Amino acid sequence: MSAMLMSGAALIAPQTAQAEDVTITMSEDALGDFIQSYLFENPEAVVKALQEYDRQQKEQEQEAFQDKLSDYKDDLTNSDFPTVAGNANGDVTVIEFFDYNCGYCKRGYNELQTLLDQDKNVRVILQEYPILSESSVLASKYALAASKQDKYFEFHVALMEYSGAKTEEILIEKAKDIGLDIDQLKKDAHSEAVKAEINRVSSIARDLGIRGTPAFIIGDYMAPGYMTVDQMKQVIADHRENQD
Repeated sequence: MSAMLMSGAALIAPQTAQAEDVTITMSEDALGDFIQSYLFENPEAVVKALQEYDRQQKEQEQEAFQDKLSDYKDDLTNSDFPTVAGNANGDVTVIEFFDYNCGYCKRGYNELQTLLDQDKNVRVILQEYPILSESSVLASKYALAASKQDKYFEFHVALMEYSGAKTEEILIEKAKDIGLDIDQLKKDAHSEAVKAEINRVSSIARDLGIRGTPAFIIGDYMAPGYMTVDQMKQVIADHRENQD
């Protein structure tokens, strides 16, 4: 019998006690027809069952994520490539995995900017996770190279606010605009250290179950997808309350 039929059977189980036990024998086909008929006449039961299943799945995913997160806390907050924005000593850390060619990441960037404007006690750590294209990888390489000249966030902003293709010529043009040493930038961008950093973050993301961008980690909570500033602020408030 399918899982849906079993769920349906649970939904229509008798809710009141009977004066005496009554055993009803029904063939599997007949029971299946009965359940299907009930679900057809009561579609809200299907919706409720699916909602409950989705809730349980998300709880299990969060539990599995939190178990693994403890193994990577130091790796996610410490790197040879500083990619921090906001208050470096903030009481709450927001970690974002993103790709420069991701449309929702660009929307998320605007939400993060609003968050940083409104909450001066938040630290944001940006994790380069270029998964969409080779130009995403190239952009991440140049961004990490910019961090070596202490201009990571300025370069990050320039790329997030640029809507065109991230060619090497464009990356160099944006770098010149913010006063980076281009020769050193090129050298760092194509270094083994930068390549290793991208591979390190990608490995952590995959092990944590992060398959797409954007993905946010706030405290011990993981949100796989775009978040509005209000959603971020609510999770941050909950985290602060739990820390008290």
